[in-house]
Amino acid sequence: MKHAFAFLIAVSLLSCKKDLQEDAVVPVEGIEVTPENPDELANLNVRKKFNISPSTTLNQTNAISALIQNDKKLFFPKGTYIIDDVLQIANVKNVLLVGEKGTIFKTTRNNKVIQISGNVKNLEIRGISFISSLESNRHDTEGMIFVANYGAQDVIDGLLIRGCTFSNPKTHANAIKLISEGENSMVKNIRIIENKFESVGRMGVEFQNHLKSPVKARFRDYSISNNTFHDVGTIQAWPAPSSISVSGYALNGKINHNKITEMRMHTSDYIYYGIENAGTIGLETIGNYMKSSTYGFTGILGSSPSEAESRATGQPMKSNWIIKDNIIELSGRSHLDKIRGMELSHVDGYTVSNNKIYVDGMAIMFVGSKNGNISKNNIRSGGNNVLYFRDNSSANTITQNVIDGSIGEDHGLIMFYGSGVKNNRVVDNKMISTGGRTGVFVNLGGASGNGN
Repeated sequence: MKHAFAFLIAVSLLSCKKDLQEDAVVPVEGIEVTPENPDELANLNVRKKFNISPSTTLNQTNAISALIQNDKKLFFPKGTYIIDDVLQIANVKNVLLVGEKGTIFKTTRNNKVIQISGNVKNLEIRGISFISSLESNRHDTEGMIFVANYGAQDVIDGLLIRGCTFSNPKTHANAIKLISEGENSMVKNIRIIENKFESVGRMGVEFQNHLKSPVKARFRDYSISNNTFHDVGTIQAWPAPSSISVSGYALNGKINHNKITEMRMHTSDYIYYGIENAGTIGLETIGNYMKSSTYGFTGILGSSPSEAESRATGQPMKSNWIIKDNIIELSGRSHLDKIRGMELSHVDGYTVSNNKIYVDGMAIMFVGSKNGNISKNNIRSGGNNVLYFRDNSSANTITQNVIDGSIGEDHGLIMFYGSGVKNNRVVDNKMISTGGRTGVFVNLGGASGNGN
């Protein structure tokens, strides 16, 4: 039987500054899911067919769990369903859980609502609001939707989370967490799209593959796109959280057209990140919009592994990373050390192009990053150095950018620092220094061979 669903897509207009382009990508705010033909879904309606009705007091975990089988499609009409034990989804194929506007899965006792494990193929979760009213400061590295891929041969192939909303403001946990750490485990063909994350305690979406014996890419072919994140990190104390974090060796990702605003950076001494890439090779980070008007955060982070870690573990450094068409606006002048448009560490082969970066702190810091092309970006910074290259960053080309440090202190707009920072080319840029003067680049601390 074919089941058709119509989707209302609510689009939020970006409140950009005047100097942003009119044609900037506008991410989706989340979707409302309603059946196109309710009669056609009669056999899927859990209320009509299985007598499972919304209830604000009755724990319905076991009743719903009993329905999840191979080739099962379940429609949950609007109302609140209490999930006070963990809804287990394991070793199934072709399963759909779908709601409509007003369908809520709520937990009052746990951080997890759904746990996915074992061998799963083609699981779709759509149009459901996940809410936790639990109050807990306990550090919890799981999530309301939690993929627990610990088995040596666990494979999840085809996971779609679409049009859902997530809120857990008083629990130290994620909205969505995927762990793939079995020896030969894999999570592939993942789409987390068109969801809304509002007031999340820890992180919005986190992938984790920290198993390095053996080193394997245990995530591949994923898309985290067209989502909105607001007020992430409500009670996060440590470690540094992100709206989106992909940690460990992975292949072929897309983190595109997300909207990230007002992360709750002031709850922690750590630096918060909008998007973190800690090991994906072949990543697109395109058309994202990030804005903070209060405390600021760092927009895009490329973190581990370092070159030394790569030699020690065998995990390859990040490469083939495309970062383009992003808009990053971060303000908060009392915390300039924590405000960076981008911090790209340990990348060998990347492109940063056509981005608009307007920050009170540093625009981009490069740490041990090589063979990059930084071109056609419009960058304005109130920090000391707009672009800062350190720790063996070499063989990068900086060309055709507008680099504006006119509202900051009178320093070099591009700083090359350290004896390992060499052979970076600076060609055909418009550089504006304090007072509107022509800006310059500087070599310090033994940096050499950098310039025209």
